[in-house]
Amino acid sequence: MSDPVRRLPLPANAPVERARAFSEAIESAKGKHLLIALRGHPDPDGIASALAQAHICHRLGVAKTTIGYCHELSHRENRALVKLLGVDLKKMKSVREAGHVDLLGFVDAHDLDPDLADAEGLEVLTIVDHHRAPVPPKARFVDLRGDVGATSTIFVEYLQELAPLDPEIEDDRRVATALMHGLSTDTDDFMLARAGDFRAAAQIAEICDRDLLADLSRRLIAPSAMDIIARALSSLVVRRNFAMAGVGFVSEADRDTIAQAADFLVRREDIDTCVVYGVVGERFIEGSLRTHSPSVDPAAWLESAFGYDDRGRAYGGGRRDKGGFKIPIGFLGRSTDRAQLWTLVEHAARTALLRQLGDEASPLDVKAAQ
Repeated sequence: MSDPVRRLPLPANAPVERARAFSEAIESAKGKHLLIALRGHPDPDGIASALAQAHICHRLGVAKTTIGYCHELSHRENRALVKLLGVDLKKMKSVREAGHVDLLGFVDAHDLDPDLADAEGLEVLTIVDHHRAPVPPKARFVDLRGDVGATSTIFVEYLQELAPLDPEIEDDRRVATALMHGLSTDTDDFMLARAGDFRAAAQIAEICDRDLLADLSRRLIAPSAMDIIARALSSLVVRRNFAMAGVGFVSEADRDTIAQAADFLVRREDIDTCVVYGVVGERFIEGSLRTHSPSVDPAAWLESAFGYDDRGRAYGGGRRDKGGFKIPIGFLGRSTDRAQLWTLVEHAARTALLRQLGDEASPLDVKAAQ
């Protein structure tokens, strides 16, 4: 299985050809075990896309699929999605935990989670994503599209061509509901949706479970998120139309509250871009960027601000309106003086962000960091 089944890119107006190429790749895995590997903390778009790929694999004769992830389901909405739809996810740190795996598939990501071990030598069968890749990824089948707001949109297209969903079949309704939720969340309730996203939503609107979708879509804010938003407001630094805020130490289970704080701050009328960051799980500096400026490319902006690791992978990435970064603290994490550690992190983060703006950290910024 060393020769590619079909090489993309294909014409942008060729959904049938893309779906057929995807089908050919999946059919080449008949009788095998495919690990659909999610990267980072699973979100609704990634979970729904993985569920849809597993559904197609089952229809096309793949013997076994496992949906695997490394990091916590850290948002209550994501845990509700998995629970209410009965999505079978396996948390793992090593591919071996899934048993004998023949092939890998990536959805809503174009490379392997760096924390997933023992994947060396395994062929990547498929990559389906809507994020920009800094270098062309390699797999038997690659479909990267920047003209859609969610990977779920791509899978709706595949399903229409390969295995149309039936509203009378419970499992089909479950897949449709997950995809609609993934579409909605990744396009900010369709505020950032493109034409393809609206078409996809229309195709599954009568198949998904409306009541269940309403339960999943309730935007409740947990007390921990309120606390992080309060911290962000108290530490806010504004430069022209840019805002940044450090929120201190955040537990692994509450890491998504950083993004929720960024979503809140970007609504302030005098700013168009904001970054919120904190220390997550005592191991990483993690942050979220939100913007409604047409001149800010989140992926390029964060790559320029924070650079790359020793393997050439950017610490940050993103799409049109949002992005995120994750930087290991390294040996500094051994510090028992949390106040001193946060001072170092705060100063480093603010310096990098201000430099990206073309500013330098002022004494007031340094004092605030301390």
